[in-house]
Amino acid sequence: MGAREIRQVGIDEFVAGVEALENFSPDKVWEYVRSRAIQPHTLEPYIFFSPAKYTRNLIFKNDLFEVLAFCWGIGQITTVHNHHNQRGWVMVSTGKLKVQNYRIVERNPQAHTCKLEPTESGLLTAGSLAKVEIEENVHQVLNLGEWNERAVSVHIYSKPYNTCEVYQLDRGTYCDMKLYYTSLYGKLREGEVAAVQF
Repeated sequence: MGAREIRQVGIDEFVAGVEALENFSPDKVWEYVRSRAIQPHTLEPYIFFSPAKYTRNLIFKNDLFEVLAFCWGIGQITTVHNHHNQRGWVMVSTGKLKVQNYRIVERNPQAHTCKLEPTESGLLTAGSLAKVEIEENVHQVLNLGEWNERAVSVHIYSKPYNTCEVYQLDRGTYCDMKLYYTSLYGKLREGEVAAVQF
């Protein structure tokens, strides 16, 4: 099998292409994203780093999907979380990220307790792609401090959502957490303190 042909596109063209898909099926979206690479400089309006934690920067949103740029400072990681039966596709633009997946072994919705065990993990480098599968969508994303570099990744989520479940492994509990955007369409939200990079 030959190497896949990759087309270099700006973020605006990339989003327009996703929006134009006639059949927004997981296979169609995957076929589209795996044949394109986003030119990093076109992400500049959406790049905001914060010393406190990774940032979520909204690029596009409609009823069917949203596109975000995540900016990861050195050593910044997510909590262990799920995606509430949502599909997702991730492309690393710069830097690299580790993804650690988990399986729910036990769960008590009344007590909000659970037991998780780690399954496979993977390394995403610049140009890498990954999918969030509905069947196994509990994971943690890490920009390890030992790498000593920032990272930027682009995420497509379908459908948009504003909460996720967060798992406290040391306590064996979980809870719903409200999600927020650091910036909207290239403008920092009021009260956000971040330094623009690039």
